[in-house]
Amino acid sequence: MNAPTLAPVDHPSAWYAKDLAPHPERWLLQMPHPVIDELLAQAARVDRDSVDSITQYAIDRSRLTQTASFFGEVEKEVMLGRGFVVLRGLSPALDDGTLRACYWIMLNLLGKPVSQNSYGELLCEVKDLGKKLGEARVRGYMTSEDLKFHTDRAAMVGLLCMQRARSGGVSRISSAVTVFNHLLKERPDLVNVLAHGLNYMSVEEGGDIEVRRMPVFDMQDRTLSCRYSRNTLATAILQGAPYTELEKASLDVLDRLADDAELCLDMTLNRGEIQLVNNFTTLHARTDFQDWPEPDRRRCMVRGWIATNIQRPVGAHFSDYYGVAKTLQREAA
Repeated sequence: MNAPTLAPVDHPSAWYAKDLAPHPERWLLQMPHPVIDELLAQAARVDRDSVDSITQYAIDRSRLTQTASFFGEVEKEVMLGRGFVVLRGLSPALDDGTLRACYWIMLNLLGKPVSQNSYGELLCEVKDLGKKLGEARVRGYMTSEDLKFHTDRAAMVGLLCMQRARSGGVSRISSAVTVFNHLLKERPDLVNVLAHGLNYMSVEEGGDIEVRRMPVFDMQDRTLSCRYSRNTLATAILQGAPYTELEKASLDVLDRLADDAELCLDMTLNRGEIQLVNNFTTLHARTDFQDWPEPDRRRCMVRGWIATNIQRPVGAHFSDYYGVAKTLQREAA
């Protein structure tokens, strides 16, 4: 692991919400009609009866010339540029299976979808399962609680909105690069603490519970990358992972900066919209939410983790960004 240079990073991923919020046209992309037509035509070939059947479909690139070109540029913007986009164009009137199939095709054009949990699932529904953060083996996407700023364990994460919450559930993103630059000015001592690493404990259902030290900021080949999850680190502290007072303070300062009104961009996705985020440069969070009482109206996002075509120079501690090992099997319904 290389400690980050003590100099600000000048890069398109070092953005401010105050500059982007008034100009959504810079990051909210309307998919062209030829792209939508190709997606729908190929989605019609997919067995859409279940999530499992959708993820077994191998896309036919020969029928996706316009779409492959479009998503090649999207990948560049997310992985080499600003670090996020929101895509529009899929009609909210499409049925759930067609939306998921179109999304699956997109993910495969951006790279290789990878396992997100111990069950080997390539598409995960982000919805309230009645669980609580802080409990052993509980991941944030299983709850309705406030999810603090974090990165996921893949180069890129996608969220497809299937159903909005009754209230809340606002998606929040902040540039980890801008946060780093502000830390250099305010608390350079904490940059060293975060580069040295914080004690991390897996909350994966089928993972080990060994405490490991993970750097938050890392520089490789003059490229800054961030790995951070406040909720997971808080769970590690509750479960007994050792932390110094300075390490705990570093969490509070990082969260305060990410949450600053000038840095944090809030958005609420609508049915059919897709958010794509670079997990090395962009922190994301979610406010808590309240669901509708009807089961079919409850908030649901479909998440995908992608090992992108575009590679990034990163330290060895990012070696687990290529999928969670499958160690568990779902019980038959």
